[in-house]
Amino acid sequence: MDTKIALLVIYNHRYDKNIPRIEQIYKGRFSHIYHIVPFYDGIQENVIPVYECSFQFQGYISQAYQHIKDLGFTHYVAVADDMLINPKLNENTFFELSGIDREACFVHELRDLRDVRRRWFHIGGAIRFTLFNRGLEIDNILPSKEEAEIAFQRHRIPYRLISEWPYQSIRRRARESLLLYRRLLRYYIFQRIYFSYPLVGGYSDLIVVPNTIMARFCQYCGAFAAARLFVEIAIPTSMILCCDKVQTLKQIKMNNSLLLPRDKDRDFLSQYNYSYAELEKNFPADMFYIHPIKLSKWK
Repeated sequence: MDTKIALLVIYNHRYDKNIPRIEQIYKGRFSHIYHIVPFYDGIQENVIPVYECSFQFQGYISQAYQHIKDLGFTHYVAVADDMLINPKLNENTFFELSGIDREACFVHELRDLRDVRRRWFHIGGAIRFTLFNRGLEIDNILPSKEEAEIAFQRHRIPYRLISEWPYQSIRRRARESLLLYRRLLRYYIFQRIYFSYPLVGGYSDLIVVPNTIMARFCQYCGAFAAARLFVEIAIPTSMILCCDKVQTLKQIKMNNSLLLPRDKDRDFLSQYNYSYAELEKNFPADMFYIHPIKLSKWK
């Protein structure tokens, strides 16, 4: 079967000036480019407006998919607007050169959220997450806790749970706050953490999803967005719940990436004389992508 890739460029914020720059970078490499831009009200046909917070940009993908789901795509590649993927990759070479299995999902990593050596600002949202929310019926959308446990076991992803939160109590709010406080206390002082639902983290600014599971993946992502779960928990968890095989950077051919600290951005730019053409010409062969790249600073 022929491969037909939809390249989804995700904009955390509305920055219309980047649209023609990114179009120039990827045109000729990908025939089907869609810019996913929050609150866009312009006229460019391949820009899809979405309505969601950037901290839950999994919701961008869920909303954008509804516009293009019937166009016959075999795969969806979502990439951040401030990321550059290896120039050798195009719609014909993407899977062969990257080493990503055509039947698999791809995400940069799968992070054990219980790992106290990697404390994370968004861990509180993971601790608070529950299937049961007033006014939000996602318990019939997402797999049950038991089904999620089976999926995590199948992928050999560690997790640890406690009993469901006491949402039916008339003192619900006070008890929720007390439970959250206790969980955070265990995490930061006793270095122990508990969740009420299996969750996994992972850097998610470049992902690959085959069409065979895209509808279910987007449904789960949409449910997690509605529950305000941070994107880099929601996306890898959705993959584990609906995909039989999830690959990470360590498991593919292009198994290097460059994630630039903010204070090193200028040093990196100067290596290439602020020239995108020079970077493209000298892009490391085994490097999948570089992030972040502030296009406004490049010639």
